[in-house]
Amino acid sequence: MTSTPQTLPEGYDPVTLEVIRMRLDSIVEEMGIAMIRSSGSPVITEAGDFNTALFDPTGRIYAYSDYVQFHIGSGSVAVQNLVEVIEGEPLAPGDAFICNDPHTAGASHPPDTNVISPIFHGDELIGWAQSQAHLVDVGGMTPGGFAPGAHDCYAEALRLPPGVKIFDRGEPVEWVRRLLLNNVRVPALFWNDVRSLVASNNTGIRRLLGTIEEFGLPQFRDYTNLSFQLAEQVVRDRIAQIPDGTYAAEEWTEHNGHVDELYRVACTMTKHGDQISFDFTGSSEQTDGFVNCSYGALVGSVASAVVPILAWDVPFNEGVMTAFDIVAEPGSIVNPRPPAPISNGHLTTGARVSRVVTKLMNQACRGSDDGTVRDRTQGVWGDSWTGGISAGTSDDGEYFVLFNMDGGGMGSGAQPELDGLDCAGMMTQVNNMLPDVEMNEMLYPVLYLWKQLNTESAGHGAHRGGLGLRFAWTLHGAREVTQTVFAPSAQVVADGFGGGLPGGGSGHEVWRRTDVAGLLAEGRVPTRDTLGAEEKHLLAINQQSVTIGSGDVLVQWIAGGGGYGDPLLRDPRLVAADVRDGYVTAETARGTYGVVVDTAADGAADEHATGEARAALRKDRLGGAPSAQVPPASPAGSSAPRRDAEGWYVPASGARLGTGDDWHDGARKVTHVASDRLAEHGVRVRPRAEGRRVLIDEFYSPSCGTLLEARIRVDAAN
Repeated sequence: MTSTPQTLPEGYDPVTLEVIRMRLDSIVEEMGIAMIRSSGSPVITEAGDFNTALFDPTGRIYAYSDYVQFHIGSGSVAVQNLVEVIEGEPLAPGDAFICNDPHTAGASHPPDTNVISPIFHGDELIGWAQSQAHLVDVGGMTPGGFAPGAHDCYAEALRLPPGVKIFDRGEPVEWVRRLLLNNVRVPALFWNDVRSLVASNNTGIRRLLGTIEEFGLPQFRDYTNLSFQLAEQVVRDRIAQIPDGTYAAEEWTEHNGHVDELYRVACTMTKHGDQISFDFTGSSEQTDGFVNCSYGALVGSVASAVVPILAWDVPFNEGVMTAFDIVAEPGSIVNPRPPAPISNGHLTTGARVSRVVTKLMNQACRGSDDGTVRDRTQGVWGDSWTGGISAGTSDDGEYFVLFNMDGGGMGSGAQPELDGLDCAGMMTQVNNMLPDVEMNEMLYPVLYLWKQLNTESAGHGAHRGGLGLRFAWTLHGAREVTQTVFAPSAQVVADGFGGGLPGGGSGHEVWRRTDVAGLLAEGRVPTRDTLGAEEKHLLAINQQSVTIGSGDVLVQWIAGGGGYGDPLLRDPRLVAADVRDGYVTAETARGTYGVVVDTAADGAADEHATGEARAALRKDRLGGAPSAQVPPASPAGSSAPRRDAEGWYVPASGARLGTGDDWHDGARKVTHVASDRLAEHGVRVRPRAEGRRVLIDEFYSPSCGTLLEARIRVDAAN
């Protein structure tokens, strides 16, 4: 796309501008390296669940590392609240402050602990170094800091507000250290990780001061302010390419830890000129379960969707954040107040925020006249961290807490030109990493039985949504553990776009009293078909205090991303390859994609039979023969309705859909229970036993039978 040409103000050198900008980016990346090398936690070293950043004295972002994007919000709120709380208090080089309270310090949840250090040039405060990471345990009622059973925030963790000094002039504040370590289950690991956060900040401080010595403080300030302005202008230029208007969408958080209710995450997006406002008024009130999303996590979750859609190539700093604002009612599920519990709000409601913003941007970008902005549409990501925290004592007497980062293996949404990424992580995880099997087995008393793609999770489409992960482990070196689990996207799964189907959901089972020991003793590899479990127990979506004993197997599967475009527009050669590679079955290839695979011809698609199968599926969709034809070579994105001077039409066939404001009025609508309907496509979604139903609305062109949209909807309350 073409942005408004930018001319640097007189006296500014573009080379110096870029050198300073890239120096700041390099500094925050080096801070992350320092943290990884000094931490002993696989959550940091293996999975990269942290962030590093530099801020100006008022809390504006100089630079931010590419690890976990929703920490943009929690880190910014933490620094800004610290600046407010300690105003007027003496500061010195070597000081460091620690905080983790979502309510007062903006943390995503209590385990995401911030350490913030002032940066001095001579006697002048010139900024802040901030490092944040998920610490394995922070006290509270359950090991690992996730508390499905909590009814208030006081049960979840030791809460540290802004202003708690943990280092004073380079030395630990001993009474604070003793207090913290007395309230966590793994004190040595906790303290080492706190020190690694301090080491990260110290690295950033040294490198930033070296940069300022090189360029001079006045020039550094001038060029960083210019970077803010340029980043803001690029984002605003792209926003200007989106049609003005008001767009609305909703998502639903599942199961608050106590009851299997659905909680609404509603958002109205108003776009005017080069400004966007996200208004979450209408979202559910805060609940007494652990799914409330802190304001810091809300800001970060909005940014997690906005940045890759509108600012994918813009160096991230404060300027990116100024082109949109956020409204959220205090006391709601997206901006709770004490005593609301909050320990999983970022991975549940926060992930729904990112999904609802993606849906809003899909609505808005699809109407742009600019092809680049229009191509930012996508299937919704399977954002759903499927959690598993195990705690117990190993056979050698050592107490351990395992927060299994395999839970980050969810699929991304399909794109206009490509399938979604398998096991991509959440939209917020720019540098998602999954732990090595060998590393988890070395550090903890577990033995993996399988770790594979979840073929029941893909959102089918002209481009297929990414697959989630499926894995299982049994105890190996411990007799029993207490398990906490959560699967935030089990029932209300990720939408596709433009006729792409929704992805599959997440879940977990315990297989009791299996024959795993006997199989291993015989030298046989345990599989799902050979384990011989006496009982397969489907766990609640969110549950704590589950006992797993020797011989039991914990099985978890993770959500997939939504598809892009009508599955009948997928290249038959790609479908045939998916069958050969085991991504889809031959039955799904025929019933969903209308592709007949000729097993006698090396698994190639039978062109004639495929044409007949696709024609039959279009006829079934309409209850009769289509009046308009879709050429076989129609591209993936051609099922998403477009508008011209004569009204709405289907690009795949040219069939018209009417002239009203909403093309849905001219489409054929069919509604099913989502879990039943998606099961017909080989996609696994957890059914709801009672309460509100989760439905899928399918919209077809009444002329050509093209699937225009398939969206998940929660039925009105009974």
